[in-house]
Amino acid sequence: MRYTRRSVVSLTPAEPGWDIEVVRTGEEAVLCPVIAWAVVVVDAQPDGTAETAVEPAFVYDGAVFTPAEFAHSVGELEYQLIEPED
Repeated sequence: MRYTRRSVVSLTPAEPGWDIEVVRTGEEAVLCPVIAWAVVVVDAQPDGTAETAVEPAFVYDGAVFTPAEFAHSVGELEYQLIEPED
């Protein structure tokens, strides 16, 4: 399998209650539900190895994004994870 940057290689469901506050430059913050945790390719090497990171997968305006995918396709963002309340 050939890995490419920002590819999601694995998903696991998020526990209910996780949210992410997304802030795009010049816009108000939007609270989005986190629906899964994604293993995302951060960097891929020609020899086939890949560096990965775990990112939240969240719903924004009816579509599912990871922060890396959002920044690439929609625009730069700042975000803050909000843990479920006990």
